[in-house]
Amino acid sequence: MILSVITIEVGEAMLFASIWLALIALLFFTVNHVYFIFSEEPGLEKRFGPEYVVYKNNVPRWFPRIKPWIPG
Repeated sequence: MILSVITIEVGEAMLFASIWLALIALLFFTVNHVYFIFSEEPGLEKRFGPEYVVYKNNVPRWFPRIKPWIPG
C-alpha cells in the first residue's frame, strides 16, 4: 500500500509538474523507510525470531521479487 501511495504521489507530481508534490512523495517515502527500519522490523524480529531475519534477508523491502522466495 505504501508503494502505491508513493507511486500516485510521484505521478501527481509529474502530471502537475510540481516540485512540492515531489517533495511530499520523498518525505512520505523517507518517513516510512525510517519507521520500518527502526520500529517495525525490530518488533517483527522479537515476535518471530530468527525465521524473520532469514525472511528479511531474502525478500526485498520495497519492490517484489520476480521469482517467489521459497524458504528452504
